[in-house]
Amino acid sequence: MLEPARKTFRRRSLLLGATLAASGCALVSGIGLPDETAALPRDPPEWVPIDCWLGTEEVVPRHAGSAGGSMFGTLTLATGAFAWRVNYARLSGPATLAGFYGPAAKGSNGPLAIQLPPHSQGVQHNPGSDAGYELTGRSTLTKAQVADLMAGLWYVSVSTAAWPAGEVRGQLKLSTAGVHGG
Repeated sequence: MLEPARKTFRRRSLLLGATLAASGCALVSGIGLPDETAALPRDPPEWVPIDCWLGTEEVVPRHAGSAGGSMFGTLTLATGAFAWRVNYARLSGPATLAGFYGPAAKGSNGPLAIQLPPHSQGVQHNPGSDAGYELTGRSTLTKAQVADLMAGLWYVSVSTAAWPAGEVRGQLKLSTAGVHGG
C-alpha cells in the first residue's frame, strides 16, 4: 500500500529537483536549499515565458463587467523576438483596438507599443456567438522595450466602442507556469 505513495513522492521529488536545478538550486539532503553550485555563474535563459489574465479590474479608469481573457507569449532575449497569443471573450461588442502598451506600471496608462491585428482577423471560437476571439502574432522589440517588458512595465488592452479606453486589460509578467501533476 505504501509503495505507490513512495513512487509518487519519488517522482515528484525528481521533478522538484529538476525545477530547482533549473533555477539555480539543488536538492541537498532531500530538501530544496541552495547549495554551493548555485553561486556559480549561469548562462542566462535564451527565452522567457510571459503571461497575464485580462479583466475589467485593471482597466484605468476601472469599471465592472464580465469580459475577460488571457495572454501568453515568449520573448527571445537576444533578438527581442516576441511571439504572443491574446484571447478575449464576453466583450460588450467587437474590439475596436487591441494592443500592447508601455512603459506603464500597473494602475497607469502608457503609449501604444504594438497594435494587434483587427478583431475581424482573429480566430473566433464558437462561430456565430461572441464567445471568444484569439489574436496571434510576432513582433521584434527594441532593447529598451525588452527591458521595460522584463520589468513588468507593459500591459495588453482590448477596447470596444462602449469602452474606448479599454474594456479589459492585463499587466504582463514573467510566467509562473511550472511542472504540475503526479
